Parts: sequence; C-alpha cells; structure tokens
Amino acid sequence: MIKLIIILLLISLSLFSQVKYELPCNKDLLEKSHELAISQIGVTELTNINDGYEIDKYQIAAGYWRGCQYPYCASGQYWCFTEAAKLLNFCNCMIPIYRTGSTYLMFNKAKQVGKKVSYKPQKNDLLFWIVTTTGHVERIDSVLKGGWVKTIGFNTSSGTGNQRDGEGVYLRKRNIYHILSRMKVRGLIGFKNYE
Repeated sequence: MIKLIIILLLISLSLFSQVKYELPCNKDLLEKSHELAISQIGVTELTNINDGYEIDKYQIAAGYWRGCQYPYCASGQYWCFTEAAKLLNFCNCMIPIYRTGSTYLMFNKAKQVGKKVSYKPQKNDLLFWIVTTTGHVERIDSVLKGGWVKTIGFNTSSGTGNQRDGEGVYLRKRNIYHILSRMKVRGLIGFKNYE
C-alpha cells in the first residue's frame, strides 16, 4: 500500500511539475521594487470590491483604468517595478515583467522570453498559481525550509478567507508546491541580476 501511494505521488508530481523562468533585471531596480512591495503591506481596499486610491494606482500602472475593480495581484507587482524605475530614473523598458494585470499573460510572456532554470525559490521570485486561465501571483520576500516561503501578496487576505481575491496587501506564508484554494502552482518567474 505504501509503495502504491509513493508511485501515485511521483506520477502526480511529474504531471504537475512546476517550472521557473528567469528574466534579466537590473539589480538596483529589483531591490527598489522589493522595498516598494514591502511598503505596500497593510494597504486595504476601500469597500472590499478591488477599489480605493492605492488599488487604482496599481491598476493604472498595469494599463487599466481608475475604478475598474479587476483583481490586482499582478497589477500590484507591476506597479512596484514602475515606481522603482521612476525613483531610479530608469526607462520602463528595463522592467523585466510584462505590463498586465493578468497573471496568465504575465507568466506566459516570461515563458516565451525567459530562460528555463531549476525550480528553486529565491527572494524576489514571483510565485504563480493557476486555475484555467486565471490565477494569482505573489512575490517571495524570504525563503524558508521545505518549500515554504514568505510572500508579499496583493489582492489577498490577511490569513483567513479568500486567498487570492482578498481585501488588501499582506505578508503571507506559502508553499511553492501546494495548491491555493482550487489553484495549482504554475511556477516561478525569477530574475538574473545585472549591474
């Protein structure tokens, strides 16, 4: 019975193996965008429908309009890079991730242009989950043991309730192999630093 369980586990891991794609990113831009992500922890929605002044800033950065009420997990991650680029006087062309509020598109674009590397989490990696063509993304703040990471998540909850369409920006503990609600882990976008 134990052998059967191990075999089934190995088969399921091979069917749903995660991948990591690496994109080049300026070291200063990556670190400044991380600082900005941390600065957003504690931001909450105005009326719990993906709204409010801060949420509008994330959406506008990703190419949406004020008050659109779309999920903003990817928009928030993109906003961190745009604000970092502004502060460093860098061109937006240096932002490594695709400008979108869609986790599906953001990951697919990285898959098209990124280099496939070993599936090992690192600080600043973006962790993606997927269900059909929608999903969720969070930024890794620190790496723990056993696949566990601490993440900065936009449009999530504080620890209870909805894990991906929550009411704000929170520090969370996630696992790079575990499902999130009904979403399976799709993979990571990592960044190769350059000066």
